[in-house]
Amino acid sequence: MPDWVSWPDMPSLPSFSGEGPEAADDVDCKAATHLNLQALDWKRAKRLDFYSRKSGITPKNVVMTANTPNILRLYNGTRNIWTFRAEKFFKQAAIVKIIYGDRNVTETCIDSVRIGPLKWAEIRVVPLRQGDFYFRDDTPFGLTTLFSDEDEPTPGHIIVR
Repeated sequence: MPDWVSWPDMPSLPSFSGEGPEAADDVDCKAATHLNLQALDWKRAKRLDFYSRKSGITPKNVVMTANTPNILRLYNGTRNIWTFRAEKFFKQAAIVKIIYGDRNVTETCIDSVRIGPLKWAEIRVVPLRQGDFYFRDDTPFGLTTLFSDEDEPTPGHIIVR
C-alpha cells in the first residue's frame, strides 16, 4: 500500500463482531454532558425509521427540530452489514442512548453505526444545532473511502431547523 494512503482507525467492538457504533473522538461529544436528561420527554420524541434495502436507504430526507428529542430507528433489511454514517450530524448532536438489537450500548460518542444483516439499532438523539447534514452508507464491505463527504454520493439528507 502506498505510504500516502491512510485508513482511519476502526475501533474494535468484539461483542458486536464488527457491528455496532463506531466511536468518534471524545472532544466531539462534550455537548451531551450539558443536557438535562431528566427534562427530555422521550414519550413525545419524533420517531424516524430508516430502512436499508437492496434498492437503497429510505427515507432520503428527514427534518428534525433543534434541541428536541428524536429516536432514529435503523433497520437493515439486507444480507450485508449496513453502515449508517453521519459524522457531521452526530458531532452536532447529543447521543443520549443507543440500543443495538436488544442490548444497550455504552458508547454514545459515535461517527456511525454498523448494523448486521437483518438487524436493527435505535439511537436516541438531540440535535443541538440547526443545519443541513448528510448521511450515507459506506462502500461495500464496510470500508470507508478516501474521499471527503463532498466527493461521495450522498444517499440522504438531515435538515435540522
